[in-house]
Amino acid sequence: MPYEMPRLQSRSTRGSPPRVKRFHHGSLRQTLLDAALAAPDIEGLSLNQLAAGAGVTPAAIYRHFASREDLLGEVACIGFDRLEARFAEVFDIDRPPASATDARARLEGLAHAYLGFADDEPALWQLMFGSQAAAYRATAQPMARRNSYDYLPAALLGLHRCGVVARAPDERDALFAWSAVHGTAMLRAGRVPAALGPVSVLASDVADRVVRSLG
Repeated sequence: MPYEMPRLQSRSTRGSPPRVKRFHHGSLRQTLLDAALAAPDIEGLSLNQLAAGAGVTPAAIYRHFASREDLLGEVACIGFDRLEARFAEVFDIDRPPASATDARARLEGLAHAYLGFADDEPALWQLMFGSQAAAYRATAQPMARRNSYDYLPAALLGLHRCGVVARAPDERDALFAWSAVHGTAMLRAGRVPAALGPVSVLASDVADRVVRSLG
């Protein structure tokens, strides 16, 4: 989503990637990425944990990644690509909305996609948007191509162009909208009861409130 639940694990297993028993020669890099993506706590993953899970020495990891941050940065890139793919299913960012109804549906669809992503991939979402994520976002969002950060401003502009809101949205409007959706995802991750309803209902409510706030 533009602009910057997991299940409870036992104390002994939290943060440990699933053990990979074998891999083909030359595929260790992908094996490590897959193991990191499957870990219940990607943000807190250590290279020693990852090496143990893959059945290799920590030194073997450095043949493919310069550092832990380098590996997690690539995992974050995968996460942003997955999120962008969800947004791309909602609407074609290069085409304007066909009507006011379509413009509203785009905003609601983005909220639904973002909340669904946070629900489905909580550890990856936390890596992308957690307290340590600024560096990962910087490397995961090359400015030369479309990415997940472009969709919310496009959806808000579509609301204005279709007459749903009178004023052209600015950066602060986008920040407010992003805060509303991301904040809802944070409350769901924290198991706040009011945020634990069906994603479709929450997405519709958040989108409606954003539209009303823009006037």
